[in-house]
Amino acid sequence: MSTTTDEKGRSINAKSVSPISSANPTDAEGETALVAKPIPHILVVDDDEMICQQLERLYTHSRFSVTVVNSGEEALKRLEKEDIDLVVTDLKLPGISGVELTKQIQETYPDVPIIVVTGYADIDNTVKVLKLGASDFIVKPFSAAAIQGSTRIVLEKAQPFIEIRHLRRVLKDSHEFGGMLSRNPEMHRVFEIIRTVASTDMTVLIEGETGTGKELVARAIHYLSPKGKGPLIAINCAGLPDTLLESELFGYERGAFTGADQPRAGKIELAHGGTLFLDEIESTSLSMQAKLLRVLEDRKVVRLGSNKAIPVDMRVIAASNVALEDLVEQGKMRSDFYFRINVVPIRLLPLCQRREDIPLLVQDFFRHHPVVKRKRITGVSRPAMNRLIQYHWPGNIRELQNVLERAIVLARGRIIEKVELGTKRVSEPANNDRVSTAVTLDAWLKEQERQYLIRQLEAFGGKIGLTARSCGVGIRTLSRKLRLYGLDKKAYQHKASETLIVTKSSFTEKRLGNS
Repeated sequence: MSTTTDEKGRSINAKSVSPISSANPTDAEGETALVAKPIPHILVVDDDEMICQQLERLYTHSRFSVTVVNSGEEALKRLEKEDIDLVVTDLKLPGISGVELTKQIQETYPDVPIIVVTGYADIDNTVKVLKLGASDFIVKPFSAAAIQGSTRIVLEKAQPFIEIRHLRRVLKDSHEFGGMLSRNPEMHRVFEIIRTVASTDMTVLIEGETGTGKELVARAIHYLSPKGKGPLIAINCAGLPDTLLESELFGYERGAFTGADQPRAGKIELAHGGTLFLDEIESTSLSMQAKLLRVLEDRKVVRLGSNKAIPVDMRVIAASNVALEDLVEQGKMRSDFYFRINVVPIRLLPLCQRREDIPLLVQDFFRHHPVVKRKRITGVSRPAMNRLIQYHWPGNIRELQNVLERAIVLARGRIIEKVELGTKRVSEPANNDRVSTAVTLDAWLKEQERQYLIRQLEAFGGKIGLTARSCGVGIRTLSRKLRLYGLDKKAYQHKASETLIVTKSSFTEKRLGNS
């Protein structure tokens, strides 16, 4: 039976402590989650076997995945090989110290939070690790409730990064950028379609505005499919005139036309055993559609200048920037070709309809960018993030990448304070009753709710309990909405409550967010 001690040295049975909610499939209102919540993976670093056993049993009982190591060197090896969502480390370790371990983790894995276990007398080193970027600290002897509370708060703040790692594992998106990451229910349904259709050979049609991540969806489907080890052959149908497009797709024999000195396999033939991705399919002519339709139906391709039909075993994914159904009505697309490629439709939302994903996408972009690591940039200021969330994003995720790229290069500190945006911005309902016609009703309502929450937080000094009561909602519902809109209660707390008093009670209570 696992035990730990409280501040007064009394024994506590770890099994008697209520579990930390981490993998509950329903929220406070009983709504079933669309996608299973990831189970956080915690790395415990301590050379005291008793402490390791107690923390391991406590965290396991609380439904976390736990790994225990006895030195900082072992911890760094685990971080290199595994996805770790939280590190809990003692300051005094054999080999490299907890301070040095914290420094190395922050430099190499800045999105992994750290809770430091420290002795009350070791204030100097505690201050050092906080300056280095540790998320919290617990003073020995500590209670089960103290470590649970600290863990819960730290993991809530790190939730976007946990979701990123989880989705990356699920989608195997070592080939992807963060455009495949989302908190939006509609996008979660897209993820489910991807998982379902990937195991088949069905033809998929992806529709969405430029920059919404259509190629990322195509890559995810391919790499999750049985043909994932085969080639992924992509071609932009809008980039070539009909004659060149035909030779690129179908290939040709020697002498088929002027300049055809050697036989050449086309994209369709090269996709054998893999996937053919036809981007901007809406730009193909009616005659090209007829030729592609024959290939899709017969699964055979004939090179230009040849009469020999070559069998091809491939999956076809098409993508379009416009609604192809409208082109059929306009006579610009053959109806038989449309129905042949529209077996499994996937429609991607523009970024302006999934604003709650912007902080998640920003964090994921930072995670991958080499300049961010070199400059040790840790985030975006609240005013800058608000501007990103309010902007209309006509260029979608691709435009977001470009904006972040500029901001990273021009950043002078560890926090990005300014972002350069275009002129097409979302109106702010709190300051202007006339809302831009480009704003959807859903986006306008969300902005109204966000401004209302800001006013309530300001009125009650960031106190969650009072704010929730004034809004007529539960604390968990309010907390979820604050995460949705990127609002931090600390930004609205009175300055007096933010002063850290270095006492034993402040170590075990104030840092845990009690007020």
